[in-house]
Amino acid sequence: MKQWKASQGIANYDVNKKATRQEMRSFVCGQCHVEYYFKGPEKTLTYPWSKGIKADEILAYYRENPHVDWKHAKAKSPMLKAQHPEFEFWNQGIHAKAGVSCTDCHMPYQRIGAMKVTNHHVQSPLLNLNKACQTCHHTSEAELKERVLTIQSRHQEMHNKAMNALMKLIDQLEKANKDQVIAADKIVKAQNYHREAQFLIDFIEAENSSGFHAPQEAGRILVEAMDLIRKAQLELQ
Repeated sequence: MKQWKASQGIANYDVNKKATRQEMRSFVCGQCHVEYYFKGPEKTLTYPWSKGIKADEILAYYRENPHVDWKHAKAKSPMLKAQHPEFEFWNQGIHAKAGVSCTDCHMPYQRIGAMKVTNHHVQSPLLNLNKACQTCHHTSEAELKERVLTIQSRHQEMHNKAMNALMKLIDQLEKANKDQVIAADKIVKAQNYHREAQFLIDFIEAENSSGFHAPQEAGRILVEAMDLIRKAQLELQ
């Protein structure tokens, strides 16, 4: 959190002193629902946030810290594996900007006798629209559900097109590695584009809201991935 806040120009941020209670209701989820990796031979748990928490800002961090999670069996590219970056992705959406925490939607308040308590049955808000959504959105459950499903279905369409393009690139890289007709330096450039494009698509794939947490950001990242795939394919022509 200190690194991330420093990237925003806030020096010496202390989460235990400066975070509000509402922020803490999301930070507790963000301890696990994030992108991270195990750095160096010591396998130090590291959050790659020093340049920011958007997907491409995290990718910029990895350009300067060339961690490799695995080598692609077909493309031979040095790969990154996104974890489950709900916290980073949610931060780009309208709910985060409005001060709505993770728990407000996924663990909404409920009444038990005279007490108002957090429901610890963590689940999709779609399964509890009345308490999770209608506290703020004064419209019918049917309309709210339709809004969510429309966002997710359009997101899935974009995601599938990006994934299909990625699969085509992997086939092209596999062929280039076998044929050895294209110059080695061009193949390396294409592999680096592949590494970055697949990380961005995986970032969206591994985030579990199917685009809902930040629909426009999801579209932006998928277009960025498609552009990287296009650049890789140009190298392989």
